[in-house]
Amino acid sequence: MASAIYNKLTNSNNSDSVGTYVGAHDEPEGQILSDLFKTPDFFEIMEKNDMNVRNNKTTRLTPEMFENYDLIVSMAEEPYVPDFLLNNPHVIWWEVENPKFVDQKIAENTYQKIENLVRDLINYK
Repeated sequence: MASAIYNKLTNSNNSDSVGTYVGAHDEPEGQILSDLFKTPDFFEIMEKNDMNVRNNKTTRLTPEMFENYDLIVSMAEEPYVPDFLLNNPHVIWWEVENPKFVDQKIAENTYQKIENLVRDLINYK
């Protein structure tokens, strides 16, 4: 969500979305996002804001990726934070809950929180 919002607000493709849990035994890399959500609310709020991420595929964060970015924004939750992410000076941490179930209200609240964080980031740069 954050990556898509950033790219839309900056009219760029400078942001990518990756995960720290992706690639675990119960969440293989390369899954299509629309297959991971039990409800369509997350996708509907994105589409309402002119972003379509339904067919995006999951990608695992690796240490090598740090070379490609000036900044990494992490919303990873314990225990899914790899050591290479913990003390890296190029990482900023956002506390955004990763809800187990998403309905329309949760999707809208999460979207609004992330959009505000992204706008703050853009204005800070």
